[in-house]
Amino acid sequence: MLDAVSEDPQQEVISRMQLRLMATTDLHMHLLPYDYLTDRPNSRLGLAQTAKLIQQARTEKRNTLLFDAGDFLHGTAMGDLVVERASNASTDADVHPMIAAMNHLRYDVATLGNHDFDRGVDVLLSAIEQAEFPIISANTVLNRGGRPSYDSTFVPPYTILNRVFPDSEGEQKLVRIGVIGFLPPNSIHSDLDDAPTLSTRDILEAARDFIPRLRAKGVDLVVALAHSGIGEVEPQEGMENAIIPLCALPGVDVVIGGHAHQHFPRPASDLETAHHWLDHPEVEEDPGLIHGKPVVVPGFWGSHLGVIDLDLEGTADGWRVVSKSANLREVAERGSEQIGPEFSTLLGQLHESTLTHVRTRIGYAHQDLNSYFSLVGADPSTRLVQQAMADFTCQLIEAGAAPDLPVLASSAAFKCGGLGGPGYYTSIDAGELTLRSVADLYIFPNELALVRANGAYLHNWLERSASVFSQVVPGQRFQTLKAPGTPGYLLESVLGLTYQIDLSQPARFSPSGQLNDPNSLRVRDLCYQGKPVAESDEFLLATSDFRIRGGGGFPIIDPSRIVPVKPISIRDLLRHFVEDTGRIAPGYDRQWSFAPVAGASVQFPSAPEARRYLEDFPEMNMRMVREKNARGFSVYELML
Repeated sequence: MLDAVSEDPQQEVISRMQLRLMATTDLHMHLLPYDYLTDRPNSRLGLAQTAKLIQQARTEKRNTLLFDAGDFLHGTAMGDLVVERASNASTDADVHPMIAAMNHLRYDVATLGNHDFDRGVDVLLSAIEQAEFPIISANTVLNRGGRPSYDSTFVPPYTILNRVFPDSEGEQKLVRIGVIGFLPPNSIHSDLDDAPTLSTRDILEAARDFIPRLRAKGVDLVVALAHSGIGEVEPQEGMENAIIPLCALPGVDVVIGGHAHQHFPRPASDLETAHHWLDHPEVEEDPGLIHGKPVVVPGFWGSHLGVIDLDLEGTADGWRVVSKSANLREVAERGSEQIGPEFSTLLGQLHESTLTHVRTRIGYAHQDLNSYFSLVGADPSTRLVQQAMADFTCQLIEAGAAPDLPVLASSAAFKCGGLGGPGYYTSIDAGELTLRSVADLYIFPNELALVRANGAYLHNWLERSASVFSQVVPGQRFQTLKAPGTPGYLLESVLGLTYQIDLSQPARFSPSGQLNDPNSLRVRDLCYQGKPVAESDEFLLATSDFRIRGGGGFPIIDPSRIVPVKPISIRDLLRHFVEDTGRIAPGYDRQWSFAPVAGASVQFPSAPEARRYLEDFPEMNMRMVREKNARGFSVYELML
């Protein structure tokens, strides 16, 4: 029920109206049905494909609005090329192609995501000032006040859409929709000297302060564009994925989520996947409600369109919702990969220029690089990334730009199946390495971060990583290694350390990173160069700026232990490493393994193509037990 409208059932209804809200999220600069990481067409992604769903949904209802929940600006080779060209231009650049596409599709409002800041504040501002729609964020702060509503925010915290729509009788009626935006706290930074210093507030803190003020302005509906996923039920300070408690707040009518690359409600292709939120009574997948509020989290890369349908009743005091439902519409699996004339006009020759760019040769690999078995610690692709991070850190030490401490490097496999499907793995054949290969190995433009980490911090870091796994029982076969809804990209490993993970022990952290049991010890036999790591031992840990800010629920380190370094993206230093090394062979040595559990085995999904790499890891008792499940994955068993 809308807070601004009396709930008196005797109040006379003077009008009825249907309103459809549509949403995208986490587009990450995927405009076309083309995967630059594999250098192949892919009809399942790209805003050009989602546009067909938007057009169809608009033909079905007279009154529609279109929103985006953030992370639209960066994430593909095309996006990188746009930034490079803009930085080299001597004249004003053309409208950013993603903004041009969103203008063309008549978006009504968008919020910012953390990755929209990845190329710096100036790049972001240059792009969003070209938008013909409001871009908002209530918890991205330039100057902090005594409470959120007293902050000076980076962009407006909210906007009010005054829309005149026909009601059921065809009469034009005013509906006032308040739209407010949020992104994950501690998820952005600005290191450049000439950039403003940004900070963030807790999502729920900002929402509790702003939403009553938005209501007081006489809006009929409040829509929250939350670049945040579905996580824990109970509110906690600094929540990265805060949709469930956000829905519980009074004054919120609709929530559109993102960030975690989840699907809610689950599309037909995902109905076999179990997610942790399905156990909560507050969550109703059919008709797509959380705490009674309609919610969509429409995937990523343009894979889905979120659709929320509202039936409204109008009284003398305004409008109220009398029924609501939410669903996802999925881009067709075998749809046309032809680029429509409108997107061809918007992009010009940019697609062909991007293909030429990503095919630039930079080195040679003596072995195949893939992430098929990243969940069990057999991952040469991530090992190469870590080697590049460690090599760059050693160069900084030699130049006197970093403390002379033992160097460690932490990273994860971002492409590891999951919601991306059985084709979502890094897979690079031995032979020439190109710029495409570098982007495939590290898909996000995160920057390198260095911290002085002691043994106690590293142990906690690895316990958080090991919490992605399920607990196993001795003597039982085919136990699930990881819950399907837990992202595999949370599994960080650390080059330079060796250790075992004991799955018979409970996890120290929840899947979202909340501390469950501080005494739980899964990580054992933690060693550096064969010697046990003491709690007080000091190391220089190379990781990403996203992780040290707590991204993925990883422990946040004391800021005084962060080593300042000149900003450089991990992808760029990986490129330099490959170019300088020339011939790459990261090897098959594993940094960690599972501790033996008597009579137990685990099963996990991977790509069918992974089968031919089983022989690369003869010391692991691993085999395929199912060639293909309902989602197209093969299932593998590992004896513990």
